[in-house]
Amino acid sequence: MFHFSAITSTKLEYPSSSRRGHKDWDRLEAEMIKEEKDEKLEGDAALNKLFKDIYRNADEDTKRAMNKSFVESNGTVLSTNWKDVGKKYVEGSPPSGMEMKKWET
Repeated sequence: MFHFSAITSTKLEYPSSSRRGHKDWDRLEAEMIKEEKDEKLEGDAALNKLFKDIYRNADEDTKRAMNKSFVESNGTVLSTNWKDVGKKYVEGSPPSGMEMKKWET
């Protein structure tokens, strides 16, 4: 038969062998955010970061408009105007010299 003693502390402690000092997680997070802001991207990576920043800082209607326009247009239109996008189906708009094809499921 086993006997367990009551746990007196609710704070988790790591064994001294795996602990190498205190980590300031708030400082580490702030450093990561600063590095992301200072990062110099080019081409598609810069464009993707721009769209992510717009989406991250947008209100719910703008996020809804971005999602709806992108999905309905098969990735060819990205609108942030819910008043316009919410009223109608968003038609695809291929780049010049290209044509849209309907995919059958």
